[in-house]
Amino acid sequence: MNPNNVGVEFFVTPHAVTQFQLRIAPLEESVARKVIEDGICQATNVNVLPDGATLRVRTKRPFPFEFRAYLVFDRQRGHRVVTTIVRGDSSVTRKHRRRDERAGD
Repeated sequence: MNPNNVGVEFFVTPHAVTQFQLRIAPLEESVARKVIEDGICQATNVNVLPDGATLRVRTKRPFPFEFRAYLVFDRQRGHRVVTTIVRGDSSVTRKHRRRDERAGD
């Protein structure tokens, strides 16, 4: 699997659209779907996750919205499917205090 080639054909699930609307921007469904599709097509940061079957596509500025999209191959459809969308900055979801800061609690 070539991680730099998401493929021309992929499907954005309703769940992914909803997650985009909740986590990234409260746009209308059709607009959110278009933003997700455009972001994935323009992204250059594409990685295969350790399971070997999931792609993580990360959009970055100057694209209007930063997000990470996760795609898996759907055998029934015959192409990839966007399963969910999360914020683009991983530090947003992983703000952990250092171990020495926890000791004072």
